[in-house]
Amino acid sequence: MRRLLLLTGSILSVVACATNPVTGQRELVLVSEAQEIQMGTAADKQVAESMGYYANTELRSYVSEIGLRMARESERPNLPWKIEVVDSPVVNAFAIPGGYVYLTRGILAYMNSEAAMVGILGHEIGHVTARHSVQQISRAQLAGIGLGVGAVFVPEVRPFGDLLQTGVGLMFLKFGRDDERESDSLGVRYSLDAGYDAREMAELFQVLDRMGERAGGEVPGWLSTHPQPEDREQRILEMFEVAAPVDRDLRVGEEDFKRQIEGLVFGENPREGFMDGNRFKHPDLRFQVDFPTNWNVQNTRQAVYAGSPERDAAIQLTGTRVDAGTTPEGHAARFFRDNRLEYGTGERMRVGGFAAYRAPFRVRTQQAVLLGEAGFVIDGGMAYEILGYTYEQRYRQYRRTFLGVVDSYARLTDRAALDVQPRRIALYRVPTEMSAREVFLQSGADEESIEELTLLNNLRPDELVGAGELLKIVEPPLDPSRDSDNAQ
Repeated sequence: MRRLLLLTGSILSVVACATNPVTGQRELVLVSEAQEIQMGTAADKQVAESMGYYANTELRSYVSEIGLRMARESERPNLPWKIEVVDSPVVNAFAIPGGYVYLTRGILAYMNSEAAMVGILGHEIGHVTARHSVQQISRAQLAGIGLGVGAVFVPEVRPFGDLLQTGVGLMFLKFGRDDERESDSLGVRYSLDAGYDAREMAELFQVLDRMGERAGGEVPGWLSTHPQPEDREQRILEMFEVAAPVDRDLRVGEEDFKRQIEGLVFGENPREGFMDGNRFKHPDLRFQVDFPTNWNVQNTRQAVYAGSPERDAAIQLTGTRVDAGTTPEGHAARFFRDNRLEYGTGERMRVGGFAAYRAPFRVRTQQAVLLGEAGFVIDGGMAYEILGYTYEQRYRQYRRTFLGVVDSYARLTDRAALDVQPRRIALYRVPTEMSAREVFLQSGADEESIEELTLLNNLRPDELVGAGELLKIVEPPLDPSRDSDNAQ
């Protein structure tokens, strides 16, 4: 105990000298800048693997160039800054320690100007420059100082502790309202320093507030990770009035921004897989699998997960590229070995016309022993792993269900499913002054789409829209033969 107290005291005396780059005040942090960068570098790899970057490199470069200019004029210009657009329909933005900032394609769709994007980028850059995530990590370590302090300072003992073993925990730390207010203030300042109208930032927050919680799947939505400070929009406008230069034209960049996001995938991308009833269909990989009725199915970039209604059983489907000549039993043996799973005697079979192999397996966790069935299907250059598992005492109840999912694997031949395309952002030039509802109905939308389209443009249905304004609508992919006069 004496040695622990001496160690703790010496650590605190060192870290207490850290100075916050934004406020200039001393603060207690248990993570050095080198460790912060190391965390961010590791988590960035997980972002790329679990979420992926948006395929449009021109759009990504546009966002990155603007964000990097701001970051390099901030209080921490020497961080290895990286600004990216991730391929997620969820409306959010997030920052990782060390200078990694991400916008989802989902949040880009709800922005209406370059200035609005700059405001959100400034807000997220502010979380990094003010070291908000690092402060949270430090508080978490201090809360368990008897067990956790050594993990931060002794490289041999999990450099970042149990809290951040996965990138997901690091990506979506929930900030407090004080942190949000400070990042709002920094977003306004960074926007003005870059020559942008920070009032657009307040406009976007109105949209995000109207949306409320619309998160789903593995990525939380904006309000899940950015709690709403009181009077946020009003405070931003007040900060703008105080700080804005009176003799300087500030950039909004509405049409330029909308041109950049024209064609942006909106919502879920069915090319990456979608549910049709209880059948999962993947057009690009051309396969289908039937999941149990009434199970909750989530499709992520890394796997398809399904959970039983009672939450006592799960199924996951993953795919791996394999070399020519790979056998299903050979792939199964490597899979079990690499994942340290105990497995029993299996059987070679054919599923949907493809070579397959299945075997029972067991895994011991800290909470319980799980039993399951695993199926492996070789389809061209891909090996698909289908694992169903449950608590040991319920294995017999679910065994047939697990085997049924494996047996359902088949080639996707449904032409409508193979040809399905995502919805995309398109632009519509308003011909004459009319209400937003009239504009969208004239553009070809139906009544059920009005609420979504007004939110997308931060309008109200009865709000008048002037002639010549450029609004966002949502369409199937643009037909090259379609008359595009409205978007000129």
